[in-house]
Amino acid sequence: MPTRTAAIALLAALPLGLAPAQTPDDLPAGAWETTCAGPESVYCIASATITPAGGSSQPVATAGLAVSAVTQSDDYGDWVRWSVEDWAGKPASVTGGTLELVLRTGTFVPRFTNATAAGLRVSRSVTDGKYELTISGRATPTAWRTDTDCTAGYSCGDSDTTADPTVYRFEGRTQDLEGSAGVYTTGLDGAYLATDAQARADLLTYDPGGSPPVSLGVLGNPQLDASGEAVRNVLTIFLPAPYFAAAGTSAAAAASTGFDLVTSGDATVPQRVTATATDGGVRLEAPDIGLGADLATAALYSRASRAGTTTAPGAPAAVQGEGGAGTATVFWQPPSRTGGSAVTRYRARAYAAAGGGAVAGSCETTDSYCTIDGLDAGGTYHVAVSAVNALGEGDPAARVAVVATAVPDPGPSPSPSPTPSPEPVPSGEPEPSASPTPGPVDGARPPYAPQDLDLTPGARRITVTWVVPDSDGGSAITGYTARAFRTATGGAPEASCQAPGNRYTCVLTGLTGGRKLFVEVTATNAAGTGPAQTRVAATPWTVPGAPRSVTAKSSDRKVTAGWKAPESNGGAAITGYRAEVSGKSGVVARCTAPAASRACTIKKLKKGSNLTLRVLAVNAAGVSAPSKAVKIKVKD
Repeated sequence: MPTRTAAIALLAALPLGLAPAQTPDDLPAGAWETTCAGPESVYCIASATITPAGGSSQPVATAGLAVSAVTQSDDYGDWVRWSVEDWAGKPASVTGGTLELVLRTGTFVPRFTNATAAGLRVSRSVTDGKYELTISGRATPTAWRTDTDCTAGYSCGDSDTTADPTVYRFEGRTQDLEGSAGVYTTGLDGAYLATDAQARADLLTYDPGGSPPVSLGVLGNPQLDASGEAVRNVLTIFLPAPYFAAAGTSAAAAASTGFDLVTSGDATVPQRVTATATDGGVRLEAPDIGLGADLATAALYSRASRAGTTTAPGAPAAVQGEGGAGTATVFWQPPSRTGGSAVTRYRARAYAAAGGGAVAGSCETTDSYCTIDGLDAGGTYHVAVSAVNALGEGDPAARVAVVATAVPDPGPSPSPSPTPSPEPVPSGEPEPSASPTPGPVDGARPPYAPQDLDLTPGARRITVTWVVPDSDGGSAITGYTARAFRTATGGAPEASCQAPGNRYTCVLTGLTGGRKLFVEVTATNAAGTGPAQTRVAATPWTVPGAPRSVTAKSSDRKVTAGWKAPESNGGAAITGYRAEVSGKSGVVARCTAPAASRACTIKKLKKGSNLTLRVLAVNAAGVSAPSKAVKIKVKD
């Protein structure tokens, strides 16, 4: 039998993917030393330097930065969390500088790193069985919220959710994978990922021989940064040589074949990605992922990318605005650049300030105009319009100022001769809300109310259809407006949509799911806007209720979850279920099941782990709140 020293020497000589995975007993429970006292010191930061843009290497402390490392443990393994902090107020030469951290990790094997950083590169060396981890890269600007639901990957808000002020981050966690299945400790030994997205899984999901073989359980971010621009995220993944050896190929051959990165959320979209053979493995970089608040999974396939050169669209052109009583109507022209994918919709958002700030109101449409309701009459708003295609939301056009108050338009004086009165409003119909816009014009009057309203609820939206009025008032109808209210009569509208005079449908969007709304439609001609019929009620879909009666059983390092359907499906059919087990640091593994199933099994868990199981239901509106937690210990 070889001596311990000889065994260590033998293991140290093995390829990167075959290093031992045994968490050392002497791993510190908390903070590591910020300096190494001597050449034999371990669990300490050997060096931390930054090379400012255009400058020379110096300790991070000289640039006014702080560095730390601390052990984090959960039921799924041990991590070393490292970070460089105090970026606020630093000049561009520092925030754009190149960092290098060297951590002495002792016999703790630094296998997998998950970081928030730009240009990340991770490597390690070993001497006499003791490892040294080298991390280099740059701080990355992040548009995040103080929101644990977003960090956990449950929800990052909606299309109007604005992030906190942008801050720079260079931080991450490095794991030894001791608590993972054996295929992880070989195939992912030396792997790392880096992204500026707030919502992301702790660990890549690795399934050798599967399709896909590698995936990321969730990816996303608050929709807008503090300036009001849609957030576009970057993602870097490095797959080491052992990953390709396990697949029976080489890094060079795999890079030549290519990789297809596909995100699946509200839509399934191939994302642009480049693959480069380097450092014995393949480095994958996706520079422009526009998921925003539409959280999605990210799957990586070993095949040529299908993304092409498609990008998000450019900004809409010739934006103009008109104010009304508590409204702002915005008009625009299509962007000159579609990004290679058809524009599917536009978003207009009103802000109280000319730059930055929270969204005060919004509208979304497939047309080239829409009206933002619910604004303060007399207030000045600054409206931005952006276009959306399959790759996400593009940059907004420059904001235009709109005063949300009606400006009378002096029409011609009324004719002295009497004009026919419109037919009486049917019993129970409300009178027009506010004075109609000026009339009569050349003897015309505003149209009668549109007829036969029909409402079709959807996920946070209602599709409204109607039949033309009995009379156009003697002037062609130029447009229709549908408005949603909280009450059957009176009140301020919560949302609106418009249609031209030759269309009889539009979609109310951005609604709160599960809340009953009352909808009316008015018609407009040259003489003004006519009355509406009695409002019709509908309830937009919301997420399902939480699954009930959750159970958990364990054997063979598996956990099988069981449940009953929620009491409410939120108004839309349940499309599936997701069961998650969590340790102290968050979700560690998931399984999914179709709508008809009431069980699924999570595999390859660490024996003896004490985990918490929760089950969530999914429909077209999103993911439910988690079920009541069930404690479970993983059995062999």
